[in-house]
Amino acid sequence: MPSATKPESRSPSPTPAPPIADAPGVRAQGLINVFNQAVKASLDKCSPDSFASCFPTTAQYGPEILDDIRRQLVDQLDRTWKANFETVMQQKDVVKSLNALDQSIEDARLRRRRVEASANGGTVDAPVPPHTLSPNTIRLAHLMPFLEEQTTEFNSKLSATQAANSDLLSTVTSQRAEIEALVNGLENVIHDLENSAQMMGQEDVQGLSKEIKELETEMKKRTWSNALPQGL
Repeated sequence: MPSATKPESRSPSPTPAPPIADAPGVRAQGLINVFNQAVKASLDKCSPDSFASCFPTTAQYGPEILDDIRRQLVDQLDRTWKANFETVMQQKDVVKSLNALDQSIEDARLRRRRVEASANGGTVDAPVPPHTLSPNTIRLAHLMPFLEEQTTEFNSKLSATQAANSDLLSTVTSQRAEIEALVNGLENVIHDLENSAQMMGQEDVQGLSKEIKELETEMKKRTWSNALPQGL
């Protein structure tokens, strides 16, 4: 059975990217830090003096009550803003998206360092901008990883099928040899029976059979004569 051939690749496929971490990376953590700093800076503007200036009468006659209201308002705003920010981060999957950006940038830096190292101090050609590539090249770049994966899966299934067929062939060959041995044994038995039948048909055997029958008849007569009462 012919094995499947791997389609010719016009360019090497990119190495599969490692899994993206769920923990915040550099940019994701930076975004969280910027948000926390912005929240703190905004709430710090709501100082006791600034809040009291908005309610001078209450500040004059009930400063403790006004300050308690301010603290409750600041705490409520802090919890609400952070809860809304966390909800948006989860719904939009911001952490993974920023981690993927970090990973893409790091991969680009690694490829650049590898190219510079392989150039041995020579001139490094600038990478081809993706928008200048031909449609066929872009199509192959997207299709080749999928085609290679399908080819690998097909070759694996083909190897398994070939191994199963080989085992089946061995089983059939063994059973055929067993059947042939049984047929040969049966033919030998038939041959022996035919020889025995031929021997039984010979004149000597037939004469011996006749003498045995006469002897049996004579013994039966004597038995009957001995069994009859005297005088009959």
